[in-house]
Amino acid sequence: MNDTDTAQVIIRPPLAWALAIIAGFSLDWVEPLPFLPDDLPAGWIGAMVFVFALGLGVWALDTVTGAGSNVPTNRPTTTIVESGPYASRATPSTWACSVA
Repeated sequence: MNDTDTAQVIIRPPLAWALAIIAGFSLDWVEPLPFLPDDLPAGWIGAMVFVFALGLGVWALDTVTGAGSNVPTNRPTTTIVESGPYASRATPSTWACSVA
C-alpha cells in the first residue's frame, strides 16, 4: 500500500495532452473521417473550442490555487476543491445513466 498523499498520476497532464494530440493527428492521417460538413467553418469552430478549453483550464487553476491546494500532481494534496468548475456533479458516468 502506498501512503503518499499525492494524486499518484501515472502520466502527467502535459504529456497526456501531447499524447492525445499526437494520437488524433495520427488517426486522422491513417483514416481521415469528415467530422463536420464542408460548408461549416471548421477552423473557427476549432478556435472557439480551443478558447473555451483554455478559459476552463485557467478557471480551474485559479480555483485550485485560490483554495490553497497544489496544482502539480507530484505534490501533496492539501485541500479538496468543490467549487468553481469542480462544483458540477455531472460526470461522464452520470451522463450515461441519464441518457438510458
